[in-house]
Amino acid sequence: MLLSLHIKNIALISELSLEFGPGLNILSGETGAGKSIIIDSLNFVLGDRADRGLIRHGESTASVQAVFSVHNPGLSQLLLENGIQEEDTIIVRRTMNENGRGDCRVNGVLVNLSFLKNMMSLLVDIHSQHENQALLNESNHIRILDNFSHRTSILKEKYRQSFAELKEAERELSAFPDAAERDRKIDILEFQLDEIKKANLREGEEESLIKERAKFYNSQKVLNGLSAAVALLDGDNGGFGANPSLHSAIKELNAIASYDDSYADLSGRLESAKIELADISDTLKRELENSAFDPSKMETIEKRIEEIRKLKRRFGSTVEEIETYAEKASSELAVLRSAAERIGMLKEKIEIQKSIAVKLAKELHAVRSEDAAAFSAAIIKNLTDLGMAESTFAVDFDYPAEDETFSSHLHENGADAVRFMISPNKGEPLRPLSKIASGGEMSRFMLGLKNITAELEDIDTLVFDEIDSGISGRIAKVVACKLYNIAKTRQVLAVTHLPQLASMADTHYLIEKNVIGGKTLTSVEALDEEASLKEIMRLAGSIEKSESGLENAKEMKKWADAYKKSQKLS
Repeated sequence: MLLSLHIKNIALISELSLEFGPGLNILSGETGAGKSIIIDSLNFVLGDRADRGLIRHGESTASVQAVFSVHNPGLSQLLLENGIQEEDTIIVRRTMNENGRGDCRVNGVLVNLSFLKNMMSLLVDIHSQHENQALLNESNHIRILDNFSHRTSILKEKYRQSFAELKEAERELSAFPDAAERDRKIDILEFQLDEIKKANLREGEEESLIKERAKFYNSQKVLNGLSAAVALLDGDNGGFGANPSLHSAIKELNAIASYDDSYADLSGRLESAKIELADISDTLKRELENSAFDPSKMETIEKRIEEIRKLKRRFGSTVEEIETYAEKASSELAVLRSAAERIGMLKEKIEIQKSIAVKLAKELHAVRSEDAAAFSAAIIKNLTDLGMAESTFAVDFDYPAEDETFSSHLHENGADAVRFMISPNKGEPLRPLSKIASGGEMSRFMLGLKNITAELEDIDTLVFDEIDSGISGRIAKVVACKLYNIAKTRQVLAVTHLPQLASMADTHYLIEKNVIGGKTLTSVEALDEEASLKEIMRLAGSIEKSESGLENAKEMKKWADAYKKSQKLS
């Protein structure tokens, strides 16, 4: 149910807050007062295309916020999929700027326009002379008929389960390539897995090889460095190397050790250094002996690096990714090797589920065909009440012939395509709803249909914009009663020019246009009983102080109250 609507900078509205109640909410006012602005604002927050022309003159941005109380099971999954926490209250806010840009938020979460429209279609249905939403969408007709029927629910649940299994088996079967393609893929996967296995990759191996290769690339520098280090330690041809110099130093210190004990200590320390340097010298000599450049080893390193890089280019940028690819390839190979057996099982399952689905689809058609007659009779009765006694209504079925292609016509709802057809006047052929020309006929048909389907559509709020087009006199009272019938179980918002509809209001709002401070502004006021009677008088064409007009308004209100009371007692 729509709890409130906050409008800012839309057309003649500077800022306006409206609170709506349950039952029948009537909005009335002079022509041009701004009733259409309220509907335009509601359409905007419901997801209609942003029209920069709606922004109030002199302003750069506009916004509409709608607050709903929600008890709709179908909405829960939709909210969950979009990361919006389910609440009993939903706040929807949409903005736009002078460049035509803006955003949409649901409970503070930014959403796209497609999601907004989808969500709001579960909460509000608007009917006007120019907008016929859910009921004029032929894809909804089969759902409306099934909801009216009640008998289809268990059948449809069984059918959909079988249909889902059929589609899943067909999807899996279609994913298998033909035998020749399977053999080709098996050969490729076996070759790839063998290649990966033989490579025997190790984590960090490439980095280690690159370092070793760098060492070979600089082998002459290494040899020169090692030779120089050995020469500096041992001396060149008996020259003054580190080791001979240490030996001479030790000899000199030992010669004077008898004069001072500290010289003996220093001699001992140099002896230790001499042993360490001798060890280093031996190590450098061994490195020099083993550092001879081997071109064949260099070639082996290069080939191994290229082998590793080739595998990385084909199967993954790291050893871990290559191993993951190998695991997936092994699984795919196992599936392909057992494909013939799995394909046989799937084909058998498809035939079984197809047989079950076809049987259930035929049963669904039989039930729908029977209940279509009762549905049509209920529509015709409502149309007769609304002054369209010459109208004819029928449910048109597009149903496949009994042949071998029947199963190809199956869809989520069975094998039926359903379309509502109407002839408003005697002697005229039945035509789709969308082909009805008269606004008055359309309004009455939609109202009659809503009386039957409001309970079935699971939409809490219904909006009728000037549903009274082309209606007057006795039919106006019938329309008022029909609107109230819907409002007994659903919230109804109706914009009207008819006093009969206004007298039936549970809450009556007056929309006015005033000039304040040199600016034209639209305002909306919830009317008390006395103010409502005055507005009913105006709608009926009475002057403000007419006693007979007031009596007529009171009489109309008395009639409406009596009808409401009779409905509550029934």
